[in-house]
Amino acid sequence: MKKLELRPRQDALMEKLAEAFRKGHRNVMVCAPCGFGKTECATAMLLKTKENGKRGAFVCDRLSLLSQTGERFDRYGLDFGVMQSSHWRHRPQEKIQLCSIQTINRRNWPDAELYIHDEAHILSSGAKQQLAKRKGFSVGLSATPITAGLGVYFDSIITAATTSELIEDGALVPYRIFAPSEPDMAGVAIKNGEWEESESAKRCMPIIGDVVQTYLQNVSGKKFVAFAVNVDHAQELQRQFLSAGIITELYTYKQGDAERENTLKEFKKEDSYIRGLISVESLTRGFDQTDVEVMICARPLRKALHVFIQMVGRVLRNSPNKESAQIFDHAGNYLRFFEPFNNYMENGVHELDNGEKKEKEQVQKEAKEKPPAKCPKCFHVHKSSPICPSCGFMYPPKQAVVHEAGELKEIGAKPLKTADKRQLYAELKWIAQQRNWSEGALAHKFRDIAGTWPNAYKDEPPCEASQQTLNKVKSLNIAFAKSQKFKLINIMAK
Repeated sequence: MKKLELRPRQDALMEKLAEAFRKGHRNVMVCAPCGFGKTECATAMLLKTKENGKRGAFVCDRLSLLSQTGERFDRYGLDFGVMQSSHWRHRPQEKIQLCSIQTINRRNWPDAELYIHDEAHILSSGAKQQLAKRKGFSVGLSATPITAGLGVYFDSIITAATTSELIEDGALVPYRIFAPSEPDMAGVAIKNGEWEESESAKRCMPIIGDVVQTYLQNVSGKKFVAFAVNVDHAQELQRQFLSAGIITELYTYKQGDAERENTLKEFKKEDSYIRGLISVESLTRGFDQTDVEVMICARPLRKALHVFIQMVGRVLRNSPNKESAQIFDHAGNYLRFFEPFNNYMENGVHELDNGEKKEKEQVQKEAKEKPPAKCPKCFHVHKSSPICPSCGFMYPPKQAVVHEAGELKEIGAKPLKTADKRQLYAELKWIAQQRNWSEGALAHKFRDIAGTWPNAYKDEPPCEASQQTLNKVKSLNIAFAKSQKFKLINIMAK
């Protein structure tokens, strides 16, 4: 048994909770990122509840998290029972009860003075009914309390810490997000606010090769978690990773509790033969393995910012020899959520949504947010800047319109069409012959300009390059030279 000792930020949260209850707030939401130690805080509250002779209930949002939470309680000497008649730890006489929302929604809720709702950004109908009664005191724990309507059930919110603060503390590692490719979601039907699942999966299938190639080229061998659209998409991701020699396992509802538990047990080994876990959403909550350095997002989200934040959070926990986390977004999510995502990471959440529609002026203001920049060289997504903070690429001066051969051509405003890409590759092929480029150099130059690899255009015969293409190649060469100079200056400054 280990003595529970809270860290300063956790102690401060306990004080803020006590103050909120003294003010008459019955239901209080706590916003705390992954790595803050929400379960430790919950354990401290329940230990105090039992010490005072009161009853407490900890509510998990899924059955599979009962064992994981129970292990934490045991570690700190908190005696408890599990509200499940078939469970070996069914002890209704205990003051503290560990419950799954599935079980207590089928039965009566336990009678308690303190209820703690884990992952409280997702509330079942039973949880909503219990919270609406304002019976006893309730604490909601969530890294992402940004879903609609939470303000109806919780009286106030406390931001225990922000992700940026925990990174500064060393509790979490810095992260970088790259957007190498994304599916075309135009015209996909919308269901319950999100893109329809089966069609979304179809749109994502063609870029699985990019997903695997990006992993192999940048972080080969590192442990990763990946998120797919549905089980069929996850299975195809696994198939193509296996074909590339990367051992992965599926972690979806189809595997069952026993198989998933055995998979996690193996994956947690430092020398595990499993390099990646592929899930749909099962890993977004309760997964706390610290040595995973890479997150691959292949699941496009239209509105569910909280799901994307939860995905990113899976790889931010600190671990020995882990300096940073890398996120490869093959779904376009970071580009869609850029401003609200970064606002959450920097500032946390200080106001709950009350379920009411936003004012028209607020919606228009959010629509005018400045779009992020995406480096054409390394695909790092960052705030608008003349230099990519990841690789040092220097963006050429913006040129909206170029006059050539008596016609106006718009540069950079729209993606190149297939015919344009074929023409570009043919011209670059001609330049490659003139300048003795390698095949790899040709491919990278094409990607720098078009944003994709030229695999589909390699059979194009060479064609004499236009002055526009020659100028573009020249500007890329100048930018590369400047970026190398920029890197050297940085190294000398250190």
